[in-house]
Amino acid sequence: MTDGRNNSPLFLMTGETTPGTAGNAGLDDPPDAVFAYNDLIAIGALRALAEAGCRVPEDVAVVGIDDIEEGRFSSPTLTTIAPDKEEIGRLAVRRLVARIEGTEVAAPLTVQTPFRLIRRESTGSPDS
Repeated sequence: MTDGRNNSPLFLMTGETTPGTAGNAGLDDPPDAVFAYNDLIAIGALRALAEAGCRVPEDVAVVGIDDIEEGRFSSPTLTTIAPDKEEIGRLAVRRLVARIEGTEVAAPLTVQTPFRLIRRESTGSPDS
């Protein structure tokens, strides 16, 4: 990607897009999909893609992460990866209590929790 445009199978676009600028953001040849850091960014991508004249999901599929309420009401509705928030909360409290009680050292820990894919209109395959 020497010229900053979408000329690679992997296309990463960073920076700000404001109304009227999305069409100049390297979307002459849009990617097949946008996988956003979270649902709020994905909802912004839905808007930027619409402003650039891209149809979701016909031209570009969009997926977010965290299953926020707004994704259920966006147009199109947002496909998302929903983490098990209750399990994340339980694990966080358990670790915090262990640290307070001095039964756990402060070493970094990798934790994996369950998640589920909720298919909605932004990928063309809604579950409901």
